[in-house]
Amino acid sequence: MRRLHDLCDPARAKPPEPSRRGFTQQPQRRREQALRRRIVTLSLGLDGLGYPLTARAQRLWLSARTLRQWEYDCRRPRPQPVLLGRPVQRGGVAERNAVIEVLNTFGPALGLPSLRGCFPDLRRAELQDLLRRYRRVWRRRHHEAMRILHWQVAGAVWAMDFALAPAAIDGCCPYLVAVRDLASGCQLLWQPLCQANAHEVQRALAMLFVLYGPPLVLKSDNGSAFDAGATLALLYQHGVVPLFSPPYWPRYNGAIEAGIGSLKTRTQYHAARHARPAQWSSDDVAAAQAEANATARPQGPSGPTPNESWASRRTITAAERALFQEAVNRHRENVRVERRLPQPLPLEGSVTVQEERAMDRQALQGALVERQYLLFSRRRIPLPFRRNKVTYI
Repeated sequence: MRRLHDLCDPARAKPPEPSRRGFTQQPQRRREQALRRRIVTLSLGLDGLGYPLTARAQRLWLSARTLRQWEYDCRRPRPQPVLLGRPVQRGGVAERNAVIEVLNTFGPALGLPSLRGCFPDLRRAELQDLLRRYRRVWRRRHHEAMRILHWQVAGAVWAMDFALAPAAIDGCCPYLVAVRDLASGCQLLWQPLCQANAHEVQRALAMLFVLYGPPLVLKSDNGSAFDAGATLALLYQHGVVPLFSPPYWPRYNGAIEAGIGSLKTRTQYHAARHARPAQWSSDDVAAAQAEANATARPQGPSGPTPNESWASRRTITAAERALFQEAVNRHRENVRVERRLPQPLPLEGSVTVQEERAMDRQALQGALVERQYLLFSRRRIPLPFRRNKVTYI
């Protein structure tokens, strides 16, 4: 009751600020209507307890006539709004189905002018409404499921790849090799090379293993330099498991691809400062690597830099490496059982190299998730509209 008295008391109400008429009155009217509904609800509750109208109005500090009118207004049905303008005229079911058939044939990228040319008898607003609804349903049904990887332990998984410079660096090195730690985003290596072969890969990896210690997994593509027997022997000697990308699928190793793109831009910027944007030097390459590690924020604007994340990493122990190898072997056996392959593997002529690497990718994924080196979240991205080419010029 006291709350209702406070709301009904005009002295307690805050005077409205002078403004345009009607614009500021809408919130005030909504509050008044809500207050009237609460009062009517309370009055009906008192009526159920046996209080007459006069007693209810006296307790609510209202006149009996006002309370009776409020109860009548809340009980009567509200009139339906009358739409203004001309009545809506829609085409028949057969005509609308014909529009849907045309959209199914040519796809959601078909424009409204083309639809109007195909159906001149239908109104433009109706065709636009059908096209908008068709595109909305198409977006819901056609999407691509993607996984966002979250690497948890710095130094556990590296990625490696080659890059091509716009011109020979220092006049003798047309290639570059990039090595990136995936969890911290630290560029461990960005170095010019005279030749992109297995010997240079072994030299670079041996140097990094001495400086920082070997990782658990090394991601790369299926290039001959990474697939060479000497390179695989070096990895197995240090307990590193190679993880090869699927053929013709560079997005599988997208972190190193994005890192190379960023490093190329930074290197070109440093070379342009010395008035030679197309002629890189070793100093430009080193400056780009240092700048990327010191200023980038791979985990967001408030996250640490790659140098800070890499400096706070923990050392991978021999026991941790052995547990990871055990998890990888166990998941490999599970994959073999699921695919009903002969035991043991590899057998001569039983599976191809690509099939063996496909099983390794599945086993490594399970081992990385089990040992909490990798977490991933799912996202569904709607596919873009693809326009069909009408003719070739």
